[in-house]
Amino acid sequence: MKTEEFDFDVPSELIALYPNIPRDNSKLVEVSKTYSIHHFQNLINLLNNGDCLVINNTKVIPAKLKGYISKKKIYITLNKIIEKSPKVRWSVFIKPLKKIKENSIIKFSDNFSAKVTFIQRRNNKVIIEFNCPNKKFNNFIDKLGNLALPHYIEKNRDFEDKDFYNYQTIFAKKRGAVAAPTASLHFSDDLLKKLILKGIKIVPVTLHINGGTFLPIKSENINDHEMHYEQCEITKKSAEIINTVRNQGKKCIAVGTTVLRLLETAKDRNGKISEYKGETNIFIKPGWKVNSIDGLITNFHTPKSTLFILISSIIGKLEAKKLYKYAIEKKLRFFSYGDACLIWN
Repeated sequence: MKTEEFDFDVPSELIALYPNIPRDNSKLVEVSKTYSIHHFQNLINLLNNGDCLVINNTKVIPAKLKGYISKKKIYITLNKIIEKSPKVRWSVFIKPLKKIKENSIIKFSDNFSAKVTFIQRRNNKVIIEFNCPNKKFNNFIDKLGNLALPHYIEKNRDFEDKDFYNYQTIFAKKRGAVAAPTASLHFSDDLLKKLILKGIKIVPVTLHINGGTFLPIKSENINDHEMHYEQCEITKKSAEIINTVRNQGKKCIAVGTTVLRLLETAKDRNGKISEYKGETNIFIKPGWKVNSIDGLITNFHTPKSTLFILISSIIGKLEAKKLYKYAIEKKLRFFSYGDACLIWN
């Protein structure tokens, strides 16, 4: 299928540069045979006792760093961790890359630096090795780094301190993501308490979203697109809860495309989930049978993205475009800080 088939226009005024406050005051479109718009806190009335919400408990790290090579300023965005011990090594994006050479030393502060160990210029792949163990590395980036906001936000405004809170979900527990699992940004502590009191099970899984999530599809055909690998885990306990819920005839709802991609990685042909720890580069596209979930909560995504293609694989390309046209007509907010939809599968 041609990548152009998944293109559409989003009016600039509908691109959310800031989140709704409070979080659960965002809009939620329920997608079944018809569309209905709710406030997100009304999610509790769309679910039943015994249903489960599978959430991604990854925690976004400050992935943007400013450094110097011989007094020349450079900017680094962490992409994917290669090694934690004994050395801390990351795949990164560097700007400007043109004059960077292997073995160059990047200095971030008096005690914090990294060496460029690998460069592959044709696809902008760079690996750097930091001069400290992982615990000190985390302390340094927490002190010196900023979060890597999506490009459509960064080109319209500067990073603000409140983004440290706004771009982190209430489920954030395990460090490692470069980007947030944005479907979870709509949940507040108050809504979470109400869901638990109603008997909705909250099931954690982990997928550390890397910088590849921001990269557009550049190939003319979606089948030629090479997906990035991301580290992920489903514990035995989480897998058992999900399977029990579905065996009892209750609904399992994935909160976000990252959760769905992990569940589809760890399933068998019947949709049963197994314990899993490793990496995934799964690309869910039309023709893929999604059978690990009964519903998906997700934001409104960018054109020609793997995320919009994922939506198209569940409800069909024409229906996906119809849904997005409806969202635009109703002036819903798009992308990471925008509104959401609940798609029943």
